[in-house]
Amino acid sequence: MRRYLPLLLCLTVACSKTTTQSPTTGDDASGDVDQAPVPADPDCNPIVGNDCWSGWPSNFWLQTGAAPRLNLPAGKLPVNSANTPVDPTEWNRRDGFSPNSPIVVLLPTPPTATGLPDETRPALVIKPDLPIVLLDAKTGAFIPFMAELDSNADVPARQALLIRLWTPVQENARVIVALTDTLLDGTGKPYAPTPTFQRLLAGKATGYARIDGQLSDWQDDLTTLDKAGITRAHLVAAWHYDTASTAWTHGPALGMRDDLVAAVGAKGLSYHIDMVETDTPTAALFPNLPAPEADNRVVLKPMHPDVALRVRGTFDAPLFLTSAGPEGTLNWQGDPPKITQNGTVQRPFILLVPPNVIAAQKPTRLMLYGHGFLRGACKEGCVEPGDAEFFPHFVHAAGVVAIGTDWWGLAYTELPLAVQAGNDFSTITRITDKLAVGAVMPVALTRMAMGQLVKDPWLQFTAQPQPLYDTTKPLVYYGNSLGGIMGTTMTSMHPDVTRMVMNVAGGGWSTLLNRSSDFAPFLGIINGVYPDKFNQQLLFAMSQSLWDLSDPINFADHAVRDPFPNTQPGRKALWPMSMGDSQVANLTSQMLNRVAQVPVNLPVVEVWPLNLTTADVPVDGSTCLQWNSERGTHPPGNGSRTEDNLAHYATRWMPEFEQMIWRFLFDDGLVEQRYCLAGGRDEDGKLPCNLKEVVPTVYAESPPLPVIPPPPIK
Repeated sequence: MRRYLPLLLCLTVACSKTTTQSPTTGDDASGDVDQAPVPADPDCNPIVGNDCWSGWPSNFWLQTGAAPRLNLPAGKLPVNSANTPVDPTEWNRRDGFSPNSPIVVLLPTPPTATGLPDETRPALVIKPDLPIVLLDAKTGAFIPFMAELDSNADVPARQALLIRLWTPVQENARVIVALTDTLLDGTGKPYAPTPTFQRLLAGKATGYARIDGQLSDWQDDLTTLDKAGITRAHLVAAWHYDTASTAWTHGPALGMRDDLVAAVGAKGLSYHIDMVETDTPTAALFPNLPAPEADNRVVLKPMHPDVALRVRGTFDAPLFLTSAGPEGTLNWQGDPPKITQNGTVQRPFILLVPPNVIAAQKPTRLMLYGHGFLRGACKEGCVEPGDAEFFPHFVHAAGVVAIGTDWWGLAYTELPLAVQAGNDFSTITRITDKLAVGAVMPVALTRMAMGQLVKDPWLQFTAQPQPLYDTTKPLVYYGNSLGGIMGTTMTSMHPDVTRMVMNVAGGGWSTLLNRSSDFAPFLGIINGVYPDKFNQQLLFAMSQSLWDLSDPINFADHAVRDPFPNTQPGRKALWPMSMGDSQVANLTSQMLNRVAQVPVNLPVVEVWPLNLTTADVPVDGSTCLQWNSERGTHPPGNGSRTEDNLAHYATRWMPEFEQMIWRFLFDDGLVEQRYCLAGGRDEDGKLPCNLKEVVPTVYAESPPLPVIPPPPIK
């Protein structure tokens, strides 16, 4: 990410320094509970705090009935430095709020952090003295959560209280949020209920049509809380929100997947080779490969030590956006809205063949690869001699052929879109919608690779032509960073992948953003354009509904535990985590693991409350592993990690890690973490693995290729 900072500065517009705040609620301060007042602003939520949007989410903004829809008023959302309010259109398509949305509250003065169940001590069971209580309205069950004050706030009056569900709730759920009188302000005093909430406590109409139209639901909240031991006498505020249906979480992506599979069939659509790069001795092994003078797409050159042959090209795939250009968003049609195909699009791909595959002169396995944040398949695979990149290094170590494409939405080509979204939050769907489409693009790629590219005459090697890879062997996937995040979503739906590794992944973009060192440059832009810190946290929380269409937090439970239809049986998934990660906070990794419901292998570096565990070694199945590169940790809170400790990269370069991954993907599928002990490099000789590793910046610093297959562990 650091390499893009100069470009970010060039793309950033001049920013206003004026703090823009949402209007206050205008709640009638008379406290008269006998006559419903006429609201000063009927579209401002009067239940808690003094901002229109406190607290978010709330059914105050949901139009209920047979066809529920969000009903956010136009012109009320935060404005940028150009005085343009965020457009609510994309939210108003949805039938509920995100199951993973943070809850954002602005109180008259900031509460004290003392007593808040933060990420180090989350609220896992209900207690009478909890300052905050979350309940499932349908069952009355307590919902575990954590709470924190926005550590980015620079004006106390605009410091948000952030409540995060410890595990997302289900779709079509109703969440009751309650603040009690044990939530104290900075002077140690409890807050007073707003006049409107006082009327609700008294069973009176409020004068707000958005509340009184569903008054019985609000009264039901108080009854449910009372049954849980949270009496009205101790309530400061209470409200509820309904989560979206599956039609608005994984439904759109699954629909695109099914339409794409029907369109591309078993062999995929057409492809085009733009360039084949290799050296002269390797070219001699491919009898049908033209000479450079006969076809300028063939380039003979000195190759990187980890790459013997590289193919760059494009493949055709169905287009589900309004256009393939930067302005493209999902092609919604009809009511209820459905994403429909809009022609086809050409997407880039890269194929890597390492030297040991050429030397063996027989077909090997094909691996699908996923690249990192704001990078690309060619950014990581188009290496020249002297470069240090993990993608070709691991392909060489494993002795396989690898293929990859760009994550549409967060590849390097979308960097201007990320900057644009920082300047005008209404355009964020140009990222989130492309990510949803990008999650199904690899299906078109691998169908083409297994059905057509493997037979390309140029790529048949040796005097007795044979393909580079064996299409009878199951397809596997490996991804790092964004490749682990989006890889979780993609592989949960991919009809052909059988084993998948999602390295250093996390879930819940609205939680991940503020906690990532990658986000710090963009936060600098947002600070100038949307300077009010409460508005920032509101927009981050609201964005979760848009990320939901491809966020792994909505898909991880379908990776192996509850597979989607039309996926391979007997799938196995591995989620390795690097402790102290500056780019993908471990908090988001453990959230993702709780959703996936695969065990964390014991012993652990850090205990993750409510996560499943296993002490089996080796593990025969899906699991999550904590690896410790001894690069430090970060303090709790939502502050951005402005300095990167490189823990995000260190684990993948460990030869012991690569041996584990190779065995899982290409051998017996068992997960064996003890290679770090067998090699004698572990810091304390005990599990979990504690290994220091240099993150190379040039090829000469790269670790040696690991021994493959790894030696047996005694």
